[in-house]
Amino acid sequence: MFANCSRQLINPALADAPSRRSARRLERLIWEMCEIDPKRIHVEWEAALPAPRPEQTAPNSTSLAASTHPTPTPHPTCLLPEAVELHSPPPRHPAIMTSIGTGYDLSNSVFSPDGRNFQVEYAVKAVENGGTAVGIRCKDGVVLALEKLITSKLLKPGANKRIASVDRNIGVVSSGLLPDGRHFVSRARDEAANWRSLYKGPIPTSALANRMGSYVQLYTLYSSVRPFGVTAIVGGWDSEAELPVDGQVGSGPKVGSGGKSEGDKKGGPFLYMIEPSGLYWGYYGAATGKGRQIAKSELEKLNLTEGSLSLEEGVKAAARIIYIAHDDNKDKEFELEMTWISSLSGPTKGRHEPVPKELQEEAEKLAKKALEGDDDDEEDEKMEE
Repeated sequence: MFANCSRQLINPALADAPSRRSARRLERLIWEMCEIDPKRIHVEWEAALPAPRPEQTAPNSTSLAASTHPTPTPHPTCLLPEAVELHSPPPRHPAIMTSIGTGYDLSNSVFSPDGRNFQVEYAVKAVENGGTAVGIRCKDGVVLALEKLITSKLLKPGANKRIASVDRNIGVVSSGLLPDGRHFVSRARDEAANWRSLYKGPIPTSALANRMGSYVQLYTLYSSVRPFGVTAIVGGWDSEAELPVDGQVGSGPKVGSGGKSEGDKKGGPFLYMIEPSGLYWGYYGAATGKGRQIAKSELEKLNLTEGSLSLEEGVKAAARIIYIAHDDNKDKEFELEMTWISSLSGPTKGRHEPVPKELQEEAEKLAKKALEGDDDDEEDEKMEE
């Protein structure tokens, strides 16, 4: 025990006054434990202290040569049974972290100095590597389309669907990691079922987007989980638009929200996009995935804010946009997956259903023809140049 305690003494040559006092207290404790007479002990602390430094002068060749071989500081002599090795603790240097992700991307509950959450940004990168997904809000419904990349020729055609029904009137298409998308859909179905059990009716599209946005955002707050590697486009038709709302509370229809303004209607087609951060917005046209930039530029050309695009025109436009966005990845085959939701008087009767095979084939033919026409125009321009 005496040897272990003696090794903990700090170097008096490098110590300050408080450290020397602590060392003396430790010596007295050692003496008492070993029953040694302190009068027989003599430690040359003063001899071990460094001499005062001379004033700094301009260095010359002699001083430089002397500084390269400094005289070692003598250790204090001690009459104790074992020589005391004196060491000073190494200096502590704070970990050097930069805003490029080093040290700040290990947990999604940590922000970098410039306010970035790298785990969420990595999840966005996973979405950008997925197939292009498009949602179009038409005047009489919503169209969802997806570029489903074929990674193997052994896959069964039509399998691994990325568009799913959450409720009878709501569909979801996701781009990114397929397992994350399936879990997202499973949770959305639970939310829709809970709403129907409590309120005895289908969940509004806006309420579902709100709940799922909050659920996804929770996965960005704790270090024990990771963010969702998907961006989901939620489309639906709220059937309350078919029912007028009376101005007097209690005199409205049995179905729908009464007590608002007379002649007001609540419902219709809705389209939302939920990002890995939990952020969600309402859109007239939304796109995500690898070809999102091209798809967004094509959606802007449709003038969706005017509300003049019909549901069948939206199906053809969505197919054309998917083919144009896939043009940059011609080496990979893909399947076009499309669904739609119409009003109660439309072809789907307010339900989320796949686009009929005949209509989808027609839309794909028009998309391929338009793509070939664009290629011919580009070749003609090159020939003219």
